[in-house]
Amino acid sequence: MLTDLIDTALAGTGWTIHTGPRDDGPAVVLMERWRQADANALAVAAHAGGHPVLPIRWDGALTLIGPVTGPGLRGCVSCAERARIAALPPGGPGDGAQHMGGACPPSAAALVATLAAELATSPEPGLLLAVRGDSPQVSAHRARAFGGCPVCAPLPEDGPDPIAIGSEPLPDPAQLRLPNPRTTPEALRESLADWRLGPAAHLFRWEARPLPLVSAEIVTGVNGRNAGYGRATDFRTAERVALFEALERLTGMRPRRRRTTVEAAYRDLDPAVAVDPDTLGAHDPELQAHPAFVLDPYHPDKTAQWVHAWSLTHDRPRLVPEPLAYWQTPRKPDGSERRMVYDSSNGCGLGNSLAEAILYGLLEVAERDAFLMAWYARTPLRRVAVPDDDPQTAHLADQLDALGHDLLLFDAGNDFDVPVVLAMTRRRDPHPDRPNTLFAAGAHPDPLSAIRAAAVEVVVDTRNAADPRIHVFDPDRLRPMLADPALVRTLDDHVDVNALAEAADRHGFLLTGAEPAPWREVWPAWEPPTDLGAHLADWVGRLGRAGLEVIAVDQTEPVTRDRLGLHAAKVIVPGSLPMTFGHVFRRTTGLDRLAEVPVRLGRVPAVDLDNLHPHPFP
Repeated sequence: MLTDLIDTALAGTGWTIHTGPRDDGPAVVLMERWRQADANALAVAAHAGGHPVLPIRWDGALTLIGPVTGPGLRGCVSCAERARIAALPPGGPGDGAQHMGGACPPSAAALVATLAAELATSPEPGLLLAVRGDSPQVSAHRARAFGGCPVCAPLPEDGPDPIAIGSEPLPDPAQLRLPNPRTTPEALRESLADWRLGPAAHLFRWEARPLPLVSAEIVTGVNGRNAGYGRATDFRTAERVALFEALERLTGMRPRRRRTTVEAAYRDLDPAVAVDPDTLGAHDPELQAHPAFVLDPYHPDKTAQWVHAWSLTHDRPRLVPEPLAYWQTPRKPDGSERRMVYDSSNGCGLGNSLAEAILYGLLEVAERDAFLMAWYARTPLRRVAVPDDDPQTAHLADQLDALGHDLLLFDAGNDFDVPVVLAMTRRRDPHPDRPNTLFAAGAHPDPLSAIRAAAVEVVVDTRNAADPRIHVFDPDRLRPMLADPALVRTLDDHVDVNALAEAADRHGFLLTGAEPAPWREVWPAWEPPTDLGAHLADWVGRLGRAGLEVIAVDQTEPVTRDRLGLHAAKVIVPGSLPMTFGHVFRRTTGLDRLAEVPVRLGRVPAVDLDNLHPHPFP
C-alpha cells in the first residue's frame, strides 16, 4: 500500500493512483496534468516514503511510462523529465514551469496498459517507454542520472582529493591512449546517444567532406545545443571521436562530479591554496566598459564560488574560481551573469584514466597558448613542409589544391616544450566575397600527429566554409568588424573577419618567404613515450622548472566513469593565454609571458601589445 507520505505528497493533484499487483510492487500513478516540479515531488515522495511508483503521464498525444522510481533506484522520473524537457526543440516547456498533460488515445489504451503492467511486474531501473498517440509506435529510453540528480543520485560535496600520477604503460607508443574495450563506437552510442533524453541527442554524418565528418549534438541545458566533432578516415571512427568530444564538452560545462561548497572572496582565502585570478589572465579594463561586456567583473573583495583542484607541480591542494573550472556557470536567478571571467572549454580533456585526461587537457592548453602568443605578438614562425611520408596529410593538401587553396604549416611551439603546429589555408587568388584564409592548430608529443591534427581541422573547415548550406559568409556584415573589433562577438565572427581579403595584412607576419623545412629537421629529437604516466610526470616537471604550474580539476562524471571507464579533467596553467571568444572578453592583461617568451625565443626583438586584433582560432 502507499505510505502516508506519498498520499500526502499527491493530495490535491487530481492524479489517479492504483496499487500494484503486489503490496511491494510499484504504485501506478496516472498524471493527467503536471509540471516538472510535480515530477520532482513525486520522485522525492517515492524515495522518502520507501515505496516505488510507476508514473504514467501525458504530454499532448505522447504517453510516457516510467521510469519506476523509488528507494535504491537510479534514473528516476525527476531526472528523466529534466533530461527530456531539456532535449526538446526550442519553444518547448522551457524552464519546466509550463503545465503538460493530456489523455491516453483510445487506440493506444490497451498497448499502454500492457506495457505498464509488464514494467510494474519486472521493473528495469531508468527505463522510460514513450508511446505515440497517432500510431502504435513505442520507443525505449534509459534515464541514467547523468551528472547527478538531487533525488536519486545527489552529488557529494566538493573536497580536496589528491591526484597521484603513476606508471601507465602504453601498449602502442604511436597511440597516446590507454586501451579501453568499453569505449567502442557501439558502447559510446548506447550510453550517450538518445534523441529523447540525450545527452547526445543527435548524430550527423557529413558527406562530401575531405574526410568523414560526424557531429554529435549534445543537450547543454534548457533548449541548449552544442556539439562534438569527429574527423577520421571512416565514419565509425569519426563517430567515436565525436562522442568523445561531446562528453568532454559536457563534463567541462558545469559540475557533474561534486557539488561546489566553497564561497568566499579571494582576499579571505589562503593565498597559498587559492589561485590568484589575476595570474590567469584578466579582462582589459577598457573593454570592461563596453556595453557588450556583460560579466560581473572580478575584484579581490567580490564573493565567488571556488572549486577544489590539485597542483601536480607542487603536489598540494588548490582552489580555483568555479567559472575557470567549469565554463558554463548558470546565471543568477534574475537572469544576470554570475561569471566574473569569460572562459571556454580550453584545457578540458577526456581519457581512459585521469592521467590521460590531464595529459590531453594540458596539450590543449599548450596548443591554444602557442596559437594566441604567435597571433598577438605577431611572431614569424618557422615554416614546415607538408610531410611526404604521411598519406593523410598529403591527401588533404591535394584536396585543397583542387579548391584553389594552399596548405601552410608552421612550428608554433614555445616554452611549453611540446610540438605545436599552426596550420593555415590560403586562397591562391583572393576573392572579395568569399573566405580566403582559415587557421587551426594541433599539439602532440609526436610532431606528425600534431601536423595531422592541425591539417585535418583546417582543411575540413575550409571545405565547409565553401559550402553555403553549412556556412553563411556575409562580407557586408563582417567588414565593419575590421574597424570596430568590439563587433566580433562569436567564434564564427573571429574566424570570418580574418578570412576577408581585406584582413590579409593581419597574418602577413607568417609569410616571410622562407623555404619550408622537413618535419624531421624541425623536430629531430622526438622519441615516442612508452609510459603515459611517466611522460606526463616528466612534462609537468619540465614545465615547473620553466616556472609554469600545472593545476588539474577532476571533472569525471560518475555514470560514464562506471559504465565506460572514462575520466575528465580541466587543466589550468597560470600565466598561459586562455582562449576566449568575443573581442571584449579577451584575457591578456597581466600575462607577462606574452611579451617575454617571443623575445626570449628570438622570434621578435620586442612585442607591441597596444593593438591586438581579434584572433582567428576556430
